[in-house]
Amino acid sequence: MNSIDSENINDYILNKHQLNSLRFNNPMINLYEKPIIGTEEIRQFSYCKRIIFFRHIIHAPMKQSYKMEFGTKKHEMLQKISNKSKEDYIQKYYNVYLTEPLLGLVGLIDYFEFNGKEAYPVEIKSGNIPLENMDNPHKHQVTAQAILIEKNFDFLVKKVRVYYSKYKKIVDYSIGVEDKLKVIEIINDIKKLLALEQIPEPPKDRGKCIDYECRNYCLRG
Repeated sequence: MNSIDSENINDYILNKHQLNSLRFNNPMINLYEKPIIGTEEIRQFSYCKRIIFFRHIIHAPMKQSYKMEFGTKKHEMLQKISNKSKEDYIQKYYNVYLTEPLLGLVGLIDYFEFNGKEAYPVEIKSGNIPLENMDNPHKHQVTAQAILIEKNFDFLVKKVRVYYSKYKKIVDYSIGVEDKLKVIEIINDIKKLLALEQIPEPPKDRGKCIDYECRNYCLRG
């Protein structure tokens, strides 16, 4: 077999776009130097750490919850929301697969907009509008999306826009530096969990176990 010399080594090195294409089309192959954490896994970890354990260490089958079923309807609703935006200067991005190799973070962003000054993810929620702020699991997930957008597009992301389908109302929530640092901390915690392969403690709030895809085999004490 012929060896590859230093002069033609660049012919064999994949660029960023080629790597991203490989990663998107072959999700079971790890082409990263570090463990890969998805934005959805950040939400799951924030809700209950055991979800990550059962999914990625035990590889247990997951029962589809109402929240997961609702997620399959989001794309059509997002299209309707974007069509209501009449400003010509707003750039709209759909189904964008983004990576941040240094953090080991990946995610498929359903939809985000850029208004010329800043970008913001657009999300859909089926529940009630919170009195104060978003719940932590969802906030951490969209903050992870914000990090991916900033790293890949060099856009500033300081908020997320949420459409509450039950009320047909749009609410903006801020995303600060503290939120982004918290997500980086969560990414590192997930990597530790995967490395140790030990089942974590369940959440103190037993109400989380009601609509829980792992409830059939999560025998909490």
